[in-house]
Amino acid sequence: MKVTVIGTGYVGLVTGACLANLGHQVICADISVEKIATLASGGLPIWEMGLEGLLEEARNRQRIRFTTHIDFAIEEADVLFIAVGTPSQANGDADLSHLWSVINEIATYKLTNKLLVVKSTVPVGTTDAIDVFLQHLPPDHRPIDVVHNPEFLRQGNAVHDFFHPDRIVIGCASETARNIMHTLYKEISAPFHFCNRCSAELIKYASNVFLAMKISYINIIADLGERLGANIEDVAKGMGLDKRIGASFLQAGIGYGGSCFPKDIKALKTLGLKMECELPLLDSTEAINNNRPRTIINKAKKYLGTLKGKKIGMLGLTFKPMTDDIREAPSLAVSRLCLAEGAAVHAYDPLISTYPVQGVTLHRDMYLAADACDAMFILTEWEEFRHLDWSIISKMLHFPLIIDGRNMFSWEYMRQQAKEYDLIYLSVGRSPICAGEAVTESCPENQRHLFSSR
Repeated sequence: MKVTVIGTGYVGLVTGACLANLGHQVICADISVEKIATLASGGLPIWEMGLEGLLEEARNRQRIRFTTHIDFAIEEADVLFIAVGTPSQANGDADLSHLWSVINEIATYKLTNKLLVVKSTVPVGTTDAIDVFLQHLPPDHRPIDVVHNPEFLRQGNAVHDFFHPDRIVIGCASETARNIMHTLYKEISAPFHFCNRCSAELIKYASNVFLAMKISYINIIADLGERLGANIEDVAKGMGLDKRIGASFLQAGIGYGGSCFPKDIKALKTLGLKMECELPLLDSTEAINNNRPRTIINKAKKYLGTLKGKKIGMLGLTFKPMTDDIREAPSLAVSRLCLAEGAAVHAYDPLISTYPVQGVTLHRDMYLAADACDAMFILTEWEEFRHLDWSIISKMLHFPLIIDGRNMFSWEYMRQQAKEYDLIYLSVGRSPICAGEAVTESCPENQRHLFSSR
């Protein structure tokens, strides 16, 4: 099939590359001259695991093209995907200005025998509103149908998720649209869930918000368990073995970030207000997550007394590994809190060369970021951090405090490292370790003598 994808961000570019891999002829269109020039020259405007090879293969097979000429892209297509951004506005509602700009552009062309598919995450009722708008146009400017086909792509795993989804959700109003969408994705082995457009839009929001709720829930249980002497990893495993609960998204830490969960919660909260429907779980989920960076600061202050005049090393800046995205990343809040407390912040991330928080010093080496620091925070679970040489770290740190905000390391492993290298290791929902000994949460003062020589 001939497919056009308008918007070459994370969702649009991955969608275009993957559809080309399935054998379709794809045009990726964007108003950004810089983005299209980068793609046309073989480069990537974003980093996503597996995407570069997929695009190279599509180019070699002449299945994908890139253009800023939206008119050409529309005229060539049998199926038109819209994958533009819908960021949060100040009131929490989704900003649909880019979406409606594309719709108005599309409406000026003949759409007979073309299917319009909205891939962007949009408030419930948006796709119906687009359909109503287009139905007021001359007959040859109306598409076959307007479909909502939400994406469920995890950044860093987006290519894999496209080819191996748990389900393909399609909100449409006609049998013709169902058949076209089924043909489009026929090479993918996954259940199709057909429903009306409003249901498809709500499935997207409800799914993301539920996952965010699981994260916030396990984090408050981690805080409680830490005070009671429980190990949150044992608790989460015991919970996850219940098939009604499941193990995914029960990893305690410093909270969620990224471009999806925060904005989708805000959008669903705003929708609830408009519909006069209370959604108190969303408020709690958001409040818990917003407080997670503060828990890291509080842990550090218990051992350091104050952060004023201290040097803090941060390993990992992106909101998750295998992406270069720092939107709503917990590192942003952690670094700002450190700076506000009077600390100097030095940081390292394998994919980040510029950082929006003024005052943070970036390093090209993770050991340099930890050099002479009073505490080292691990904020993103990059694989290379698993191979840290603790003998080097222990010599470089001014005070041997490690705060693992992602529980990257097993508790027993770090107990051994702490004993061998005189480290203090703090994690989330697990007992602190001082020089190899498990201690109560309020132990710092009676442990500081162990490191008085530093």
